[in-house]
Amino acid sequence: MRLFDRIAGVIVRIADIGGHIAGWLVFLMMLLVAYETFMRYVLHRPPMVADEFAGYMLVAIAYIGTAYTWKEKGHIRITTVLERVPPRVANWLRLIALVLAFIFSVALSQVSYKYLIVSFELKMASSTWFHTPLQGPQMTIMIGFILLWLLLMVEIARAIVNIRSGKAVEGKPG
Repeated sequence: MRLFDRIAGVIVRIADIGGHIAGWLVFLMMLLVAYETFMRYVLHRPPMVADEFAGYMLVAIAYIGTAYTWKEKGHIRITTVLERVPPRVANWLRLIALVLAFIFSVALSQVSYKYLIVSFELKMASSTWFHTPLQGPQMTIMIGFILLWLLLMVEIARAIVNIRSGKAVEGKPG
């Protein structure tokens, strides 16, 4: 097995793990909201943490699951132009789109890293009574973007190989 295939396999597996973590967080968020609802409306003793922690889980779900969603072609895709041009042109357009997405995700990961550093320096915490340190939820944003650009690197490399060999660029990375 070539080194690239092993590295690509690890990156794809990490994206899968991110997707599974996001799925479990959806389940945990559902349990947390059900618990809050039960405590509030049945026992009349709301714990007042569900809103805050469900929000943090929602951020983690959105960002940690981004690479997995990309891998599974779950993001919005507009293929109107690609369906109307010759396959060779479509392949190059797909490669350009992958490179632009990679550049965008790298830029977003850099911004989220800088934001995280400031958050650590200022010891940012939520303004709720729980005063949750915000670095954990904020870290999921940076991790999600890093996972996405790693996966995009794999897709770009595969797209280049496919273009050189005359194959279609489109396809699952894993």
